[in-house]
Amino acid sequence: MFHVRKILFTAVLVAIVLPLSVVQAKPYGAPPKGGPGLMAAGPQVMNDLNLSAKQIDLLEKKKVEKRKTMINLQSQLQLLQVDLAEAANRNNPDMQSIEAMSRKVGDIHGQMTAERIKSIVYLRSVLNDDQRKIMDAHRLEFGMMRGMKPGGKRR
Repeated sequence: MFHVRKILFTAVLVAIVLPLSVVQAKPYGAPPKGGPGLMAAGPQVMNDLNLSAKQIDLLEKKKVEKRKTMINLQSQLQLLQVDLAEAANRNNPDMQSIEAMSRKVGDIHGQMTAERIKSIVYLRSVLNDDQRKIMDAHRLEFGMMRGMKPGGKRR
């Protein structure tokens, strides 16, 4: 009887601790790594750039600003999408308001794209000429890889 309780206790403990350890390993909504404009490049590019402490500080500050801006835009977008779905599901949908909301959704997407481009421009302004060359080489490499599916086929 004691052996069965011990096995049951171990099973329950594993069932509780294992999911918690997975959650701790990678928290939901963890911020992306890298500075502005380096989302796809990752830590290898950061190492290759040999950034100075001042450059790292500038990029970290910009990253925080950008995250706040993008969170704000994403929340606006999600609210609009809920409103748009609600308007579309009414018995007599108002097509003018649906079209207006659709334009606002497009505007927010445009603002998000502009923010991403601004972060790349800012990053390039912080880098020296040699670092820009390294960054351009990585962007070429990652840009070519992004357009491919596994197996080398184009998307």
